[in-house]
Amino acid sequence: MLFEASIGAQKLSTTTHLAAFPQLEAVVARLANGDPTTIAYFGGSITWGACATDPTRSSWRALVDRELRRRYSRTPITVIDAAIGGQPSRLGVFRVNRDVISHAPHLCFVEFAVNDSTAGDAMESMEGIIRKLRASNECMAIVLVIIGAGSDYQCPAHDGQVRLAKHYGIPVVDVFAEVRDRLIAGCSIRDILADECHPNDDGHRLYAEIVVAQLDAACAARGLNRCGPVAPLTANRFEGGRMIELSKLSDCYCWQAGEPSRIGTWFDHTPSRWHDSSLRPTWPGARVGLELELSGAGLYFEMIPDGRQLVLKVDGAVHLEVETANTQGFSRVQHVFKWFDTPGRHLVTLEAPNGGPAAAAYFLVTG
Repeated sequence: MLFEASIGAQKLSTTTHLAAFPQLEAVVARLANGDPTTIAYFGGSITWGACATDPTRSSWRALVDRELRRRYSRTPITVIDAAIGGQPSRLGVFRVNRDVISHAPHLCFVEFAVNDSTAGDAMESMEGIIRKLRASNECMAIVLVIIGAGSDYQCPAHDGQVRLAKHYGIPVVDVFAEVRDRLIAGCSIRDILADECHPNDDGHRLYAEIVVAQLDAACAARGLNRCGPVAPLTANRFEGGRMIELSKLSDCYCWQAGEPSRIGTWFDHTPSRWHDSSLRPTWPGARVGLELELSGAGLYFEMIPDGRQLVLKVDGAVHLEVETANTQGFSRVQHVFKWFDTPGRHLVTLEAPNGGPAAAAYFLVTG
C-alpha cells in the first residue's frame, strides 16, 4: 500500500540507498509518523480538475488526496493547488518559486505533459522546474505525472519527461502509457474524456487509481539512487528564470498599481489567485522598465475585456507585441516569453502605446 511499505526511511545523503526513490521514502516516514505533511499539485487544467463535476471533490487531485487522508487519518495534510489551465511548464518554471516552493512542500506532483505538447523548449523548462524544486530542498519528493490527450490519446512530451525523470532519479506516474494500453485492449476514449483533453468523472477516477497504484509501486521499488548534484540534460537556460513584480519597480511613468481582477473566466484563471498586484496604464505611452543581465524576457499579464495592446521592448526595439483582449467577458492569466539573440546587459521596457485598459503583473526574465 502507498506510504505503508517503507516506514524505515533513511537520511538522504550522496550514498547508495536501498530505496529506489529515497525522497519519496522520506515522505513515507512523515505520513507514517503522523508528522504534518504538505503536498503540492503543480500543473495544468487536468490537475486542477477541469470537466470534473466538482474539481475540489472529484478531480484526480482531490481523489488522491482523499485516499491519502483515508490511509493516514491522524496525519495533518496540507494541500497546495498550484494548477492553471492551458499554461505550460514554460510559465511554470517562472512561477514555481511563488506558487510551490514558498509553501515548502514535502511532496510535489508535476503535470505539464499535455500543455507542453507543442513548445520546442518544453524539456528545458521542465528541467528548470525539477532543478529549482531540488535546489530548494533536496529531500523534497518530486513525482512527474504524464498524461495524454486527443481523440487518439497522444503525448508528444512523454519521452522527454521520462528521460528527465530517469536522469534525476525521480518517479514517474505514467498515466499516458496505462491509458493507451487500456485503449488498445478495447476501452473507449469517450468513456474517460469529457472532451478531447479533459477527463470526465470516470476519467478522473481512473487517473487517480493509476496515480495511487504507481506510487505504491514506486514506494516498494528498490535499487541504486545517488542523491548528489546532477549535470543538466539540456541547455538549462530556465533554471535562473524569475518573476519581477512590475508594481514594485520605480519610475512607473503613467502607470497605476492596484489589485488583480477577482473575477476570472474559470476559477483556476482568476488573476487574484496568481498575481500579487496589477499595473495599469493611465495614459497612452505609459512605460516602465529595468536594465539587467538577461538571456530572455517576457510578460505575465491579465487577459481582460476590451484589453489593449502592450509592447515589450529590448534596448528600444520591439521584442514582443501582446494583445490583452479577452472576448469571453472575464479576466484570465496569460504569458509570453522570448529568448534574446544576444544575451547580455539589456534595457527591457513595457509600454502601453494606446493606454488602457490593460493589466500587467510581472516581467519574466532569465539570465
